[in-house]
Amino acid sequence: MPDAEVRRVHITTLGCKLNQYDSEMMLTQLRAAGYEATDDAASANLAIVNTCAVTETAEKKGRAAIRTALRANTDARVVAIGCQAERAPHSLLRSGAHSVAGNLEKSALLEILGSGESLQVAGAKHAKVWSEPQSVAGLSGRTRAFVKIQDGCSQTCTYCIVPRLRGQGRSRPIESVIGEIERVAESGYHEVVLTGVALGTYGFDWGTRDSLVELLMRASNLRGLKRLRVSSVEPWAVSDELLAVIAESDVICEHLHVPFQSCSDPLLHRMNRRYKVSDLARILNTAQKLRSDWGIGVDIITGFPGETREQFEETAEFLRDSGVTYLHVFPFSARPGTAATRLPDVLPEHECKERADELRALSAQLRREFHARLVGSVQEVIVENRVREGEMLGHSRNYADIAIPVERARVGELLHARAVKFDSEFVYCQIQ
Repeated sequence: MPDAEVRRVHITTLGCKLNQYDSEMMLTQLRAAGYEATDDAASANLAIVNTCAVTETAEKKGRAAIRTALRANTDARVVAIGCQAERAPHSLLRSGAHSVAGNLEKSALLEILGSGESLQVAGAKHAKVWSEPQSVAGLSGRTRAFVKIQDGCSQTCTYCIVPRLRGQGRSRPIESVIGEIERVAESGYHEVVLTGVALGTYGFDWGTRDSLVELLMRASNLRGLKRLRVSSVEPWAVSDELLAVIAESDVICEHLHVPFQSCSDPLLHRMNRRYKVSDLARILNTAQKLRSDWGIGVDIITGFPGETREQFEETAEFLRDSGVTYLHVFPFSARPGTAATRLPDVLPEHECKERADELRALSAQLRREFHARLVGSVQEVIVENRVREGEMLGHSRNYADIAIPVERARVGELLHARAVKFDSEFVYCQIQ
């Protein structure tokens, strides 16, 4: 049981990097109010579950996290907050949460806690204008700092529920972003990750189409910033200029993550994605001409309604020879309220999963080939708070998973190490 004299909080974060940022923002507010963070839910007076609703599986995890917190400490107050609260708040109350709040409420967490009301969801889907977030003073337990530059999405992809959960696309002013990057760099973080729901639309709500390029150019010239990483950019926003800015910078990591979702034109049309496979090929070809050491990851949905076996094979074949280095694969999950729920030719769940398993096997092959190319090279690595069988783990600039002998590395350290061997999971390095 927690000491009644000390207020402790435990936060469970589900879903995307944006949720990780939001959790740190809430933790900053709580620390200012006298709370201590704890990794032990049993010792917490307050347990917060920062939920995700992008898939049915994510929602199950949210409900399970509530029950886990209740079992850990029956006296703790359990608050469920975020995307699942926007979509299905009463399911969270039925799972045992004492309070449920939406995404807009995250920046006013102390008011939410003080109100005593069990259900507070203003409705992020109505948000149209950027609301300045609470400043993140410190990112506990992390060696990379996330900076939120954008929220919401104004796209209309048929499968996606995110616009209903986070509202229309809203961009954070450049000066505000630069100021936060400077603060986290001065705090000693070697890497800053720019995050948002739809980074490729950064600045669109101001009527500009090149604001992300402008931001990257300005941020890469900041004194004291060692590494800047872009988390994910939509294909229609990956211009030749954006690729050139990343490739030519000494600060911006040579790493792209692009949500392709499919490599079949008919399926992209059904998904209401505003590009074709030829555009994806252009991105990859241009990137490889600029430099050869990119780490390039893509998101893929398998089993979308109407996906034939031939279209699935078309996607797999394109990826196999594309230069992509890893895949994030998602079996299609119909979200209530999205246009995809009304599409015909729904595939059996087992078929979606089997195709996902095939692409995950391909991802392991692509990652192994990528790792093999790195052997003999010297990699810049930030050591993270992860240990595996006597080795510290971290990431290179191009997002390879690096393993280093534990006796030679300290958490948070930026160092250079030579790659000496590999497998599909890690590149094993020796410190120079």
